[in-house]
Amino acid sequence: MAKYNLEWQKPDAQLLEALLLATGGEGGAPLQEILLMADAVDGTVLTHEELEQGLEKLMSVGYVAIQKNKLLLTPAFMQDYDDIMGAEDEEQALMQLLQGKTLQAENMDEPKILIKKYKLKSQYEAYLEQFGGE
Repeated sequence: MAKYNLEWQKPDAQLLEALLLATGGEGGAPLQEILLMADAVDGTVLTHEELEQGLEKLMSVGYVAIQKNKLLLTPAFMQDYDDIMGAEDEEQALMQLLQGKTLQAENMDEPKILIKKYKLKSQYEAYLEQFGGE
């Protein structure tokens, strides 16, 4: 079994879209706000696994970073996003943007460590306790 998921999937684009909405493209946002945005957009409730794998992938290509207990979009992402901003179907445009980025297992180790330090699982569980979900 592969150690990492090296395929872009719909939840990755949904997570990216929720990050955009939660941060307004500037600064960072706590995980809870990002998950609430994902739910507000189209009722998406990301699973812990989708969230963890999505963050690993987005961090490995330099699109997302963790800073002071918040998730933020990087300048590299914002530069690429400028090319698709205003697309009619933003989720599809984000998916196409992601598919242009190659995922490599050797780039996933550091994000995995950072996500563990971020205490993603306990933050996700706190979100579920407060707002329901799975």
